[in-house]
Amino acid sequence: MQTTLPIIDVQLGDAKVTSNGQKLIVSTNKFQRVWEWSGYGFITSSLKNLESNKEWCKEQHQFKADWSLPGLIDNNTPCKIDALTAKISNDDGYTSKHIELVAQITYETNISIKYIIWVYPEAPGLRTQLKIKALQGMNRDLAINEEPRGDYLPINWKNIDRKVVGYYNHTQERNAANLKILKEEIITGTVLQPENYNWASIFSAMNDESGVVFIKESHKCVNQFGLDTGSFVVDSKGLTTTGWGLKVTDLTNEWRSAWANWCLVYTGKQINMQKQIKRFDRMRYPINKELDIYILANTWGSNNRMEASTEENVLKEIEVQSELGIDVQQIDDGWQNPKDIPAMSTVTWKPDKTRYPNGWKNVVSLAKSKNLKLGVWFSLGSLNDEFLSKYGHNWAANLEDLKQAYDDGRFTYYKFDMINLHNYDELEHIMKLSRNFVDYTNRTVRINWDVTENEPRTGYFFGREYGNIYLANRTTKLNSETGYVPYLMLRDAWHVSKFLNLNKFQISVQNIERTDKKRSDAHLHNNKYVTAIALMGSPLFFQETHYYTPEARKEIKALLAVYKKYRKEMFEGYVFPIGDEPDDRSWTGFQNHLEDGSGFLMIFRELNNSQNRKKLNLNFCYGKKIEIKNLISGEKQIMTCDANGGLEFIIENSADFLFLSYKIID
Repeated sequence: MQTTLPIIDVQLGDAKVTSNGQKLIVSTNKFQRVWEWSGYGFITSSLKNLESNKEWCKEQHQFKADWSLPGLIDNNTPCKIDALTAKISNDDGYTSKHIELVAQITYETNISIKYIIWVYPEAPGLRTQLKIKALQGMNRDLAINEEPRGDYLPINWKNIDRKVVGYYNHTQERNAANLKILKEEIITGTVLQPENYNWASIFSAMNDESGVVFIKESHKCVNQFGLDTGSFVVDSKGLTTTGWGLKVTDLTNEWRSAWANWCLVYTGKQINMQKQIKRFDRMRYPINKELDIYILANTWGSNNRMEASTEENVLKEIEVQSELGIDVQQIDDGWQNPKDIPAMSTVTWKPDKTRYPNGWKNVVSLAKSKNLKLGVWFSLGSLNDEFLSKYGHNWAANLEDLKQAYDDGRFTYYKFDMINLHNYDELEHIMKLSRNFVDYTNRTVRINWDVTENEPRTGYFFGREYGNIYLANRTTKLNSETGYVPYLMLRDAWHVSKFLNLNKFQISVQNIERTDKKRSDAHLHNNKYVTAIALMGSPLFFQETHYYTPEARKEIKALLAVYKKYRKEMFEGYVFPIGDEPDDRSWTGFQNHLEDGSGFLMIFRELNNSQNRKKLNLNFCYGKKIEIKNLISGEKQIMTCDANGGLEFIIENSADFLFLSYKIID
């Protein structure tokens, strides 16, 4: 049995990966994780928060490897290391620069794995992932129908609480007061019996001083478990993350990737947990300021549906969007379908000649003259029977279709819809197609992943190296589920900002004068207010903007002009929810905080709130003197936060907001 490891010593900034022959050590200035080689795999023997000096591994490891595949890889399956290497990488430009360690291991059951660790400089933790390959002679009948283990941490649960978090998809059916997008639970007390959380993407073990967080990088949602996304399993000896994303029957003689896991540490307040998750998320899915900072308009949301995507309409839209200061016109479903054939018929992915007699020529020419970029919608629907029965068709764009659209129209933003990932082959196909397409364009495009339905799509923690999440359909009056209600859109964004980077999510703006007055109070607000809701995210005008009145255009144009002065700086910050949860009666909003102690505030006094002043607690400003600037009026003042970060703000009228910047000066 192999007992020693190859020697490794690689450093990038404060990120280090070393092997001394007996142990594997990965660290930054914030954490250190140590593995020992057991002859059956690597086992975690230490996870230390270097800022608080908290050691999380206080129990003996009950397994002989952090991972398992019951029947084929378990405590009785010896293995050998074929190679142990470490190098500087950025995943071909799709993530931030990091050290990548790869341990290639072969088991006596004729299965091979790559255990991959990514550690970024200044990171509060690391990312682990397995890749798996079947070798000749592997006996699939040995496999046991149990969830494989992806990671494990031995923890003594004495005086340790648990926080469990997940997000719902199917947003177009979750648009009511009782249907929130976020689910979170806190479980206190000693672990007396096993606990299984199969709905969550985030798990934290914590006390009042510090915590450790595990995140499943998968497409799991609370209401859609997807492809073998597994569970967080707690027992008296530790925490197990299960689920590989592929079954034994999916294994081939080619390497296939399992879901990755993030392991992070934090110190102090719960807000620090949110911050460290967002810092790591930003490293994993970095912002490209040339491609990710934009205001987009999409043709679908005014309920003209496919007719909104005609050339005549798009040309009108480009004119108005140029006037408003919008950056991108995205053409949704209908551009590819002839008017006299139902939309669900077989389709050729070229602009329909009855709608675009000259192809994309006229749209491209006008957009170029107005300095607008273009986006387009594509279905990547599955070919399986379930998809066919729901949608009445089985058409799906392929890589050549996408290339053709790019070559002809130079579209920059691609909305991928109707994805339905029933099996690993479909998941792998969509991810390979996406990367191949983005590579084909020389990394000049972004993908907007649609999560509006309940099918297993990309979810919230997966695929964002290619672009943003298209969060919700919020139309003028299609039905009560998709109709635009300001406080519900604000609440969704507020909840997303709690554990995710909001500027990777498209937040809808709707024309309040065209909304259904029986089902929404949008008409009781003003255009600036509903536009401001989206500005801490990635703003999406989900509508045909030519319906705006001249007065509305003037208001929106003025606000967007202010926003565009500061948005590059805003995209460097981390957005957090402040105030109370939006419910149409609260003071609420967002704090966008930068590492240098400056930031931005978007504060809302909701429609049915009767208080014209309110103290709100600002994160990271505890007891600090700060300079506040009203970005619309230009007024400045010096204010001092109390020990909780509290400051009193004044908004004279309900359904109004403040757009502020701040800077800590003492």
